[in-house]
Amino acid sequence: MIEQKRNADDILIYNNEIRLYLPEKIFDAHTHLCKRELHEYLSDADGLYNFSNDVSMNELEDSWTTFLPDLEVTGLIMGSPVDKCDLDAENKFVAQSITNEKNRFSLMISPKMSLENLENDIDTLKPAGLKPYLLHALVEDKQNARITDYITEEQLNLANEHGLSITLHVSKPRGMADPENLEDISRLIDQYPKAQFILAHCGRNFIAPNMAATLDALPVAENLWIDTSAVCDIGVFLELFSRYDLSRIIYGSDLVDASAFRGNYIRLGMSWHVVTPNLIERDGGLESRATFAIYENLRALFHAARFCNVREDDIQNIFYNNAAKLFKL
Repeated sequence: MIEQKRNADDILIYNNEIRLYLPEKIFDAHTHLCKRELHEYLSDADGLYNFSNDVSMNELEDSWTTFLPDLEVTGLIMGSPVDKCDLDAENKFVAQSITNEKNRFSLMISPKMSLENLENDIDTLKPAGLKPYLLHALVEDKQNARITDYITEEQLNLANEHGLSITLHVSKPRGMADPENLEDISRLIDQYPKAQFILAHCGRNFIAPNMAATLDALPVAENLWIDTSAVCDIGVFLELFSRYDLSRIIYGSDLVDASAFRGNYIRLGMSWHVVTPNLIERDGGLESRATFAIYENLRALFHAARFCNVREDDIQNIFYNNAAKLFKL
């Protein structure tokens, strides 16, 4: 597992920039487990996302305890959204990992799954939602796939019939700001009103201009939500909190592997990149003192919230009450 021990800098950041503003009860709407043996390509994986060991429910709970100590945390649990995975086995692993009645989980799906198998999984495993991912898209250029390339209309119809959430990690270089993504989501929320669409990573808007362009055209709807996971750009949250309906925003961490590392998601021109201490050269013997990405996300969120005068009750809603409504806690 990625090392999660906090040092003095981490504790200082948490106590002064984060803990002061966190409510006592949190629903984390974006987390992942991983059973490594079910992922063919992970045998040689290394680097930022350290899949050298399984990520069990116990390890996720340990991460919550480490990064958000003394708080009551539950969440939405998903498998690992990577290619060449035994999705059936991964879904059963995640479903069997859920023991807290306040936790929920989403089925990982691909367009290749039969409707019969999917409906059977919905009936037997009883998920709160579905988790498609762009790497499973049925097009060669997966980085430019449209939403219905990685979750089919038939699967969307099933989600609508069962009132399931759908957590979307959208494709295309500008994320949700892409006109085709905006066109698709506007149609889908109208066509499938009982399905609950969650735009992960602020609509995969890791930089402010993309968030701004998204909000120029993104509708507000009772079945459309935005999760805050892994975004570390203050400007994104300034746009979001000043221009969108706060009752449609839910907190997510992207634990474990995508936010428990020391580093940050930073803007580079019109794109973004992961930066970790081993990528930085410091002159004069200065030591890199990076904190965890989950803390970079939270302190950006709270800095923007203070600047936008987001009320305490709205913070309570973003971190728990909105998700409680969405997932019928």
